[in-house]
Amino acid sequence: MTYLVFHGAEHTRFGHSLGVMFLVTKAFNSAVEKGEYEFSEAKKDWYTQILRLIALTHDLGHAPFSHASENVFPEGMEHEDFTEKIVKETCIANYIREIGKTYQEKYGEEFNITPELICNIYMGRDPGENSEFTFLKSFMDSELDCDKMDYLLRDSMFCGVNYGRYDVDRLISSLTMYIQDGCPRLAIDEGGVQVFEEFVLARYFMFIQVYFHRTRRYFDIMLHRALKKILPDGKYPESTNEYLRWDDTRVIQEMQKNASNDESCKNIVNRIVYPRVLHTNTHPEGGDRREFKLMEGRLYEKYGKENFIEDCSAGKMPHKIPIKTEITDERAIVIVDNSTGKCTTISENSHIIRNLTDKIDILRLYVKPELKADVITYIKEIYKEI
Repeated sequence: MTYLVFHGAEHTRFGHSLGVMFLVTKAFNSAVEKGEYEFSEAKKDWYTQILRLIALTHDLGHAPFSHASENVFPEGMEHEDFTEKIVKETCIANYIREIGKTYQEKYGEEFNITPELICNIYMGRDPGENSEFTFLKSFMDSELDCDKMDYLLRDSMFCGVNYGRYDVDRLISSLTMYIQDGCPRLAIDEGGVQVFEEFVLARYFMFIQVYFHRTRRYFDIMLHRALKKILPDGKYPESTNEYLRWDDTRVIQEMQKNASNDESCKNIVNRIVYPRVLHTNTHPEGGDRREFKLMEGRLYEKYGKENFIEDCSAGKMPHKIPIKTEITDERAIVIVDNSTGKCTTISENSHIIRNLTDKIDILRLYVKPELKADVITYIKEIYKEI
């Protein structure tokens, strides 16, 4: 729904996946070239191909309009589950097996690539005898992954904003690795602390200014309601083939068909926006939340709850880096001193990361357009009382 607010945001996940494939190739090469852990040329080639395939397939399971429609998935399923089903159950599985055969012929039986291997590495399942697979996963699913590296720059460019920009070349060139219990782990050299801070802040600003933009969030809520109306039983089908039939075009067509008898479909099709009349700050504390709920209750009492839409799910942690942790924690971002080889955590090196820990948790209230002026006047009266 972002394109309804930022008109240029009409890019696709296909383009994003190509970008991730490009970045993960550079990132892996950068880390491996500088690290002390030795990979054979065969393994370098094999691992690079595995990462490129993960990059190309990692977003296949996303529903139309991405994360905004995930709350109408079948019970217990997420987009990663659909990604796995698509990789294993469609023609993509055959393509991956064909690639795997070429690697077996080139390097030996142990260098096979299968759909199951691709999914297991990305999903972080038990690596079995090959602990190096955990190292590969960190390039695609961590606080330092190439998925985030691409979507921040891509979304920033297509949305026409600067919030998501950071020095991607510097970040990739700072990647290295260190050895823990005989296994490689992704890390950053000491000169990369500031660019990593820039990377984390870029994501933080994009969530506040773009992904959680008030009008975009409103349309996300409308989409959820519209999908409950147009999907069979209000949920996406569990069957892979049936699920794939629900693309963006079909959803838009179904909303257009239902625009005359469903308000949420009508509001999306005709771009009817409920104005925001009440909100908390980005990191609301107890008093701010209580005040919001007090005001909300007064408005419901006077105008009726049915005339409002509440958004109470614009929540996100700025990052998932544990602040008080040991370098042995797999979630830790490790900094390697180039001179001594000493390893420390990003939290020990970055005042910004150490203090950027409060959750983004914005509460908003929207009202029907025809009531906006009256509601704003009433809100001002309430504030005079308190």
